[in-house]
Amino acid sequence: MKVWLSLGLCLVLTACQGVKPVVPVVNKTIPKVEPVQTQQVEPPKPVKAELAIADDALTLQAWRDFRAQLLLMPVAERDLLLRSFKTSPVTTLQTLLIKLHPDSPYAVRFAAQTQLSDKLTTLPKGLADLLRWDLAYNQKLLESESAVTALSRLNAQQQEQLDRLRRQSKDLQKKIDALTQIEAKLNQTGN
Repeated sequence: MKVWLSLGLCLVLTACQGVKPVVPVVNKTIPKVEPVQTQQVEPPKPVKAELAIADDALTLQAWRDFRAQLLLMPVAERDLLLRSFKTSPVTTLQTLLIKLHPDSPYAVRFAAQTQLSDKLTTLPKGLADLLRWDLAYNQKLLESESAVTALSRLNAQQQEQLDRLRRQSKDLQKKIDALTQIEAKLNQTGN
């Protein structure tokens, strides 16, 4: 009996393996995908700041850009720009910056340096701080040019003195040679 029971149990287990379990069917509704309507969003246009007597970030950026453009401008273009200005606080500041250009003559830069130094006290702090860099750079440039001019003048004076001493030396050498010849003649006639 144990054998029959074991055999029956084996058959039942084998039969269970052959039958697939019943999975309950769940009806899900698939959501419909609606096409997305795309709106073309334009990226914000960069705001071009205009030069003004202010110290907000955009205005300071505009002044920085103006200064950078000045360095690249040829003399004729800077002169044309100077002539096109109408009188206003902004154009006065622009004029001073144009005159501070390293290619401008020393006297023009020196006068602009003095005027800009006076004007900085009336400007907003951020703008004044930005332009102090130009003032400091120009001051060093003026000092260097003054030193070069002084050294050139000293060099020219020393060259003149050297030339004068050479001429004196030649004259003295001629006199020495003449005296030597006279002495040689005297020694010959004295023998």
